[in-house]
Amino acid sequence: MSEPSRESPLQAVLSVLTTLGPPLTIATALMIYFGWARSDTQAREMGLDVSLFGFSAQDYIMNSISSLYLPLLVIAGLALGGLAVHRRVDAALRRTESRAVLRTAGRIALLAGLAAIALAVVLAAAFRSGVELFAPLVVAVGTVVAAYGAWLRTAAGDSGPAALPVWHRALRMLLIGGVVTAALFWAVSDFATVVGRGYALQIQSDVPDLPRVTAVSSTPLGVEGPGVTETPVVLGGKVLYYRTTGLRLLAGSGGRMFLLHDGWTPGHGTVIVLPDSDQIRWQFSR
Repeated sequence: MSEPSRESPLQAVLSVLTTLGPPLTIATALMIYFGWARSDTQAREMGLDVSLFGFSAQDYIMNSISSLYLPLLVIAGLALGGLAVHRRVDAALRRTESRAVLRTAGRIALLAGLAAIALAVVLAAAFRSGVELFAPLVVAVGTVVAAYGAWLRTAAGDSGPAALPVWHRALRMLLIGGVVTAALFWAVSDFATVVGRGYALQIQSDVPDLPRVTAVSSTPLGVEGPGVTETPVVLGGKVLYYRTTGLRLLAGSGGRMFLLHDGWTPGHGTVIVLPDSDQIRWQFSR
């Protein structure tokens, strides 16, 4: 008598990767999108275009980690809690006396999820401001609750879950996943707008703490701004170089240096963009 085949370590790893692949892909895409949306809002609040920074996908992910790690941990915790609840529900489905209660709970979850989705959509259409984050999160949670309620109502029926065609089940999962993913991107967009504006306002108070920058160049840079001074260094009647002071380092990216001046504000300040080339030497100090 042959022994039952066992799953090899490689097959186990591939199975785990196949299961975790889509959630990890969605999480990565959300982080990139959040990093771009946050940077875009922050740049527009500062009078810039985000394309000037030349950020890569890795830069956007790094920009999003500090703000997204808590929401991602909460989502992961809720997912683990949902799996624990599903295990209990699955065990209860095997008991005939529990089917009536589970069937009623499924109907309630289905109706509650659909009602929550309808309410969120109506509020989002009627009040374009004031429902940020609330509406998309309610749509995402309501979709999951309604879908689970529909499944539970069918699974707890007297005849058990219906044997649906494979394409029907795949299409249903695709539509549910699409709605939840779209709602999450909607929520991330709203959250990124709030965070981006907050970062732009925070920079105003952080300007005195940014590194001081002195630009040394062989030709005048022509930089103008409050407190910015360009001084020629003369020796023997000949200009050796020019020193530009009164600048603060905001960021260096895409072969450019993004500088602010003392007293900069989002409403009235000027962001100075200079090429990070061999023609300019940079000196940084506190």
